[in-house]
Amino acid sequence: MRSGSLRRFIIGKEAIPSIKLYKQAMLRGQIALVLMAVGITYVAIDIIYAIYRNIPLYSVISIVGISTFWLNRKKLYREATLLCILLSNFIIYLFASSEPAASGVYIFFLPVSLAAMALFTYKDWYLGLGCVLISLVLFLLSYLSEFSILPKIEGVDATDELYFLINFTVALTVSVLIVYFLINLNHHAEKSLRENESRLMNLTAELKQSNAELDRFVYSVSHDLRAPLSSVVGLVGLAEMAERPEEIKTYLTMMRGRIDALEKFIRDIIDYSRNARLESIKEKVNLLELMQEVMDSLRFADEVSSVKIKTDIPSNLELVTDKIRLRIILNNLIANALKYHDRHKEERYVQVSANQQNQHYQIDVEDNGIGIQPDHLPKVFNMFYRASENSKGSGLGLYIARETIKKMGGQITVKSEFGRGTHFQINLPLT
Repeated sequence: MRSGSLRRFIIGKEAIPSIKLYKQAMLRGQIALVLMAVGITYVAIDIIYAIYRNIPLYSVISIVGISTFWLNRKKLYREATLLCILLSNFIIYLFASSEPAASGVYIFFLPVSLAAMALFTYKDWYLGLGCVLISLVLFLLSYLSEFSILPKIEGVDATDELYFLINFTVALTVSVLIVYFLINLNHHAEKSLRENESRLMNLTAELKQSNAELDRFVYSVSHDLRAPLSSVVGLVGLAEMAERPEEIKTYLTMMRGRIDALEKFIRDIIDYSRNARLESIKEKVNLLELMQEVMDSLRFADEVSSVKIKTDIPSNLELVTDKIRLRIILNNLIANALKYHDRHKEERYVQVSANQQNQHYQIDVEDNGIGIQPDHLPKVFNMFYRASENSKGSGLGLYIARETIKKMGGQITVKSEFGRGTHFQINLPLT
């Protein structure tokens, strides 16, 4: 039985929030199973040797195991432990006080005491200690006193020596199993704690990064929203004072430019927010058709008329991916390439190519624009990074592209030679 199936069998499907309670519930359930097995084993031995007097008590041992198991699954932990320990003590006492000492039944007080200390929580330590004292008192009473509830069996015969060996072997096995169960549970609990600690450290690092990015985000957003608005307010003031229609028209054109920049910035923020919040929904996407949609959305961009967008994508290439996020990625990369084209070159182009590799889809976006200087290349994916104060855009485009690709389980790399162009390579998982 696999560990997950065993766990569900012993404690049920409901999760136990405390690791300590989980360990003790698993241990209690395993001890209950051992009790059932012990009762059944002794019944079988007595049947083999045609000794029928103790079969009812052995059957009670199995019933105690079944009852403990049931209470444990019902999450009545203290009741299950008390039932298991107290009734086990009492049954052992019945055997130990009525049978000759040579049979060695009293040795079972040891695994019961061990189970008592293992099963009670630290908060209930006094109950565990109390059960150990009960075991000690019952042992002394059975060993030193002639009192017996059951009829006493006088004399020693060969079966007593055999039962001593059986009792010692079973008691030792039960004790070893209890210690093994405890060690095994501690090992898995420590492993789980280490994994949780590692996850917590990763989450803490991510939280620190998120807080740092949030600080930059708030500062940059407030600055980048205020700057165009301030420009528009200034231009409105100038337009109000202007007298010639040509001058007013110039100011209106400048206002439109600032408003367009503001609108682009707001769209970038919406893309950033959407990527962070929305779950990934995968569907079949024809990449060539999606590329056409992206080109249509960019047809009014100022640079489209002077830069040729070329594609090398098989018409039947279908990706199983998040269509909305892939559109955002392509839109940002192509818009970025259009924005930083090289006006001094006769042929200006952006080429998008794609193919399916063995383990992933590969999409390449390559241009012959102005390129990126080597010292700026490692920072191009940083939030709000601009190579200079004169850089166009919000500084969010490439950051959004990278974060979106990460959300899709892929990766992006960039190569660039200043003055010659830039090449972005995207790898996305097949499914």
